[in-house]
Amino acid sequence: MADPVSELERGRQAYAGRAWLDAYTALSSADRAGSLGADDLDLLASSASMVGRMDEYLSLLERAHHAHLDAGEPLRAVRCALWLGINLAIRGELGSAGGWFGKAQRLIEREGQDCVEQGYLLLPAAMQGQMRGDFDAAYEAAGEAAAIGERFGDADLFTVAVHIQGLVRINQARTEEGLRLLDEAMVAVTAGEVSPMFTGIVYCGVIAGCEEAYDPRRAHEWTNALARWCEEQPQLVAFSGRCLAHRAGIMQLHGAWRDALAEARLARERCEQAMNPAATGQALYQQGELHRLQGDFEAAEAAYRDASRFGRE
Repeated sequence: MADPVSELERGRQAYAGRAWLDAYTALSSADRAGSLGADDLDLLASSASMVGRMDEYLSLLERAHHAHLDAGEPLRAVRCALWLGINLAIRGELGSAGGWFGKAQRLIEREGQDCVEQGYLLLPAAMQGQMRGDFDAAYEAAGEAAAIGERFGDADLFTVAVHIQGLVRINQARTEEGLRLLDEAMVAVTAGEVSPMFTGIVYCGVIAGCEEAYDPRRAHEWTNALARWCEEQPQLVAFSGRCLAHRAGIMQLHGAWRDALAEARLARERCEQAMNPAATGQALYQQGELHRLQGDFEAAEAAYRDASRFGRE
């Protein structure tokens, strides 16, 4: 039987080195030998997310939330609640997501202090405003979150909020301003100031924004940067599917349709593994477009139908 202490240390070291599967394996072993504390549950949860074990990720986040409460760390518990809400919302489980957002809000109000978590709680409001087309409200919420992140010196919060502002401005056809904000967010990402989870989120959002703004040069530049970031972490599953999808888009623009189709198929597999229905639908739609360009209309129609099942019309 493995020594749980050495497994725990091995897991922490693997996490620090971004060897996500090694970290997940070692920390899981240590957890089975004796329940992990709140901080190490955070590491295990993040590792599970990075290797695409999303059901387990959510379960671990819930355990970490309660562990932080038991340890007298309510604001750390708030962050777990927020991640639970965001990920449940992505999966379409809006009732459960709202419950976790409400729990986070109540904990912050109970603490009654000025804290950076207030800024994190604005992120779901900004994203929800963007999705329902209330762009002014979304921009305002993201701007307030960015200001809180800057005041507390929290690079994760500041960067993700500025990138949401950029996406909203592109949605509003204020493209030049939006791209400037996305470039500002990428300065922090490429400087290594942002944690891995938020790095992946911002990369994917920025590339999607560049594509929406019809700026292929920027999209190509940031897609190559994302690919390098993924390649530096060979055990990474999260974000790798969307990276492949973006690469397929670049290949399609350059007329390399067969190679693009192979990338899009792999992207679909990775996105499904990461339980990201929106990204899966986009990868399937991309396959349909590539089949259509190559004259295989029957395969294209099948891919479009599959994409529709994941919400991509």
